This record gives sequence, structure tokens and C-alpha cells, in this order.
Amino acid sequence: MGRWIAIGRAPGWNDPVKFGEELRETNMWRPDPQTTVTTVLALGDGRLVAECHTAKQEVFEAWLRQKGWQVESLTPITHLAKTGSIWKVT
Repeated sequence: MGRWIAIGRAPGWNDPVKFGEELRETNMWRPDPQTTVTTVLALGDGRLVAECHTAKQEVFEAWLRQKGWQVESLTPITHLAKTGSIWKVT
């Protein structure tokens, strides 16, 4: 399963209420049964970072468009370290 990171902006998401409305429900994180947006971070400069696990990048791209993101970059993740464990993704 591939992983991607998107960096961009979405109108109104700097407001915690709007951010919550967009992401509160589990179905907001699951565009399809094989895709999960695992993390969305709101940065202090107004940008957003989202991580997605999916077999098809196009599904993540469609989710970003549906949410109104203006994507600056969409990049596959090749490997990662998380709390001391290291995984090769691709």
C-alpha cells in the first residue's frame, strides 16, 4: 500500500470549527475501503499537511479536490521512522 503526503491550503481550515466540520466523522477519512487519510495537520503559516495510505494516488487527489484543497505538492513517501521503528514504504 502506497503512502503520500500533500501540502497545501484549504479555505477556512485555519478555523478549528471548520477544520472539525471537515474531519469529524470517520467517513471523512475513508474515501473508499482501500484508502485512509491518516493525518491532517494545520500549520501555523496557514498551510495543511495530509498523509494518506492508498493503492491509487488518484483516490487521494480526488479527496483533496473534494475538500477544496489548493495543493502545493503531492509526494510519495519512500520510507519513514516513527517512534523508533523504521519502515520502507516503496
